[in-house]
Amino acid sequence: MSERELRSIFRDGVEAIALVARSSWRRLLTAWVYVPIGIMIVLFACFGVDSLIRLSSVSFPASVACMIILFFVLIALEPAVGERRVRTLVQYIDIPGGFALRYINVLFTPSFILIPLGSPITGTEIAKVIGVFVIGYFAMFALTAYLVRLLQLILGTSKRALTERAEEIGPNETNDPGSPSADPSTPSLASSAQPLLPPTPPPEPAPPARTQDPSLITGTGGPPEASTSPSNAIPANPTTLHPFATQSAPPLTRAQRWAAQLNARLDATCHGLLFICVGLPVYYGGPAYAMPAQLCVNVLAYHAALRLPARWRRVAHPVPVAAGVTLLAVWALAASRGEGFLDGLRAYRTRAGYVQMLRGELGAPNTPRPGAGDVLGSVLDVSIVALALPMWQYRKELTRHYGTILVPSLALSVGSLLLYPPLCAWLGISPPRALSFASRSLTLALGMPATANLDGDLSLVAVLCIASGILGVLLGNQLLGWLRIREDDYITRGVAMGVNSSAMGTARLLEVDPRAAAFSCLSMSVFGTAVVVGTSIPPMAGVVRGWAGAE
Repeated sequence: MSERELRSIFRDGVEAIALVARSSWRRLLTAWVYVPIGIMIVLFACFGVDSLIRLSSVSFPASVACMIILFFVLIALEPAVGERRVRTLVQYIDIPGGFALRYINVLFTPSFILIPLGSPITGTEIAKVIGVFVIGYFAMFALTAYLVRLLQLILGTSKRALTERAEEIGPNETNDPGSPSADPSTPSLASSAQPLLPPTPPPEPAPPARTQDPSLITGTGGPPEASTSPSNAIPANPTTLHPFATQSAPPLTRAQRWAAQLNARLDATCHGLLFICVGLPVYYGGPAYAMPAQLCVNVLAYHAALRLPARWRRVAHPVPVAAGVTLLAVWALAASRGEGFLDGLRAYRTRAGYVQMLRGELGAPNTPRPGAGDVLGSVLDVSIVALALPMWQYRKELTRHYGTILVPSLALSVGSLLLYPPLCAWLGISPPRALSFASRSLTLALGMPATANLDGDLSLVAVLCIASGILGVLLGNQLLGWLRIREDDYITRGVAMGVNSSAMGTARLLEVDPRAAAFSCLSMSVFGTAVVVGTSIPPMAGVVRGWAGAE
């Protein structure tokens, strides 16, 4: 390669970086400055609530308490200061909250990564766990669907729902007031309500009269979208979008092509640079601190998992795929320093979260520093608080059909708490694993604290929650068809998927039926909160533990 070619490559590379800097500096500022500041504010609020809770004898997750408080505060503020000001407040809260919800999948991966640290389980017990899970899932799914249908007939909400559906798909295609598209002032909440699958990419903008600017390529707004690639980010033939154009746009220069590719992978590029420039030097340097390297690897593995084709992700969900890749990376990093695999996993999570940090416990001698799993677990608390935002967004649906959401969600939460643990104990499943089944249908954000309150197996509940979501994505529509639930019955579909498949089922509904997804999100939140509240009450938790044979 001649010196002239090298200079040309260097010049185009610098120009590409300059283009990305000019087009993405606001997004980078939000992602790396505003979001961390917002996350810290939310964690300080959770710490304050946790300190107040500790003054009492009640054990309750501070993040869930903050979620409930935030939801009712937003409801109370609306008549006091007006909806417009409340929406402005929600937009500010959505900066860290929307980020946490968009990245909620990667926050689930520590539960899978730490499975090797769990207690060993026999083959017989594995078979029993699988049997209870499969039969229980199908039975609970059918019970939820028929209970919602019965309530609609009793309360007369079925006809109202059909009327609303007819209006929604009418010739004018008017949007419901509670839908994300009805109010342009809150576009970010629509993407925040899609925690498990990448949001549907917006329509590609028409190219201007001159060469397309790489700023049109999205970046730093969340995990990479599976369909995002340089080949489809920029139209191959821009004139096809302008059938009446008399002159075709000039082709992109090499620097602009590089800028578009870099902008499309901006998040992964930033984490890759952090891994090389910060993670590896700190890991192999004097401090020998594993968190920066392991955290970057974990996030990069999730980015890679999202790049799988959509048909593969139906089976190979990004959470277990990213967890598997991270496990291999943790093993490789530990082996490179002469350490064992389990040593690397223990460094991944040291149980030194933000609560311990703010209490000043990390300054004590021989106290471990936070690991990558502790960092992700702290951000998971922010995502729990942020669940109040989609709940507030669909508050009108909650008010209009509260009976068909609250009654099944609350009834099934009580049934899940009181039936699963004794049934599992009767079948010979060990008490910690039997207690984990009480949180089988919850999203991990709520299932983990609920299981911790019962002293259940946190490794098993992670598998149960993710498997419930995957079953909903793969078989939910077929199950509803077998149960003869109409495709336009979005209330039944939403509640059934939300209660039984939590966030993954909700994300699937967001692709095919956004209104059903609203009910799924609300029922998921009510169901999960009810289980967490039940496990946080000492007498109730004691009864459940006793029935499972733990006391």
